[in-house]
Amino acid sequence: MKHLVAIAALAALAACATGAVTSPSAPTGSTTIPSAPLDLGDWRNATAPQTLSAFEANVSGRYGVGVAVSDATADLRRQDFNCAPAPRSADGRGAPPAQVCRRTVTANSCTHTWQVHVFDEAGNGRIARTRGLYDRRCGNEGLLGGPG
Repeated sequence: MKHLVAIAALAALAACATGAVTSPSAPTGSTTIPSAPLDLGDWRNATAPQTLSAFEANVSGRYGVGVAVSDATADLRRQDFNCAPAPRSADGRGAPPAQVCRRTVTANSCTHTWQVHVFDEAGNGRIARTRGLYDRRCGNEGLLGGPG
């Protein structure tokens, strides 16, 4: 009976133990970046939220998990984005992106800004995820259309 209690205790302990660390799973997105230009959305005619939504989808579809960060930033630079490492935050609030790429266009008294945040997968130079951002500022408006 003592052996059954000991075996049950070991089984319970094993169930709580942390498993071995494994390598990241295989990429889920395409590892080939399309040759067509990155679609910025219908920024001339659509609302800012519509443009943001379209741009977010285009970015996540273009730069799949597992794509080399250097390939993604090279592609963005070819499309007039400026890329640089993200400043490291001292406040410890989450992992900052490995690269922040920004493009700004001024048209019809509005400034349109697109950003792509590229997050590295555990420092291995591969994309873990991306975030597409868009903002429009017209006349005396502030960010996101608020007061200036």
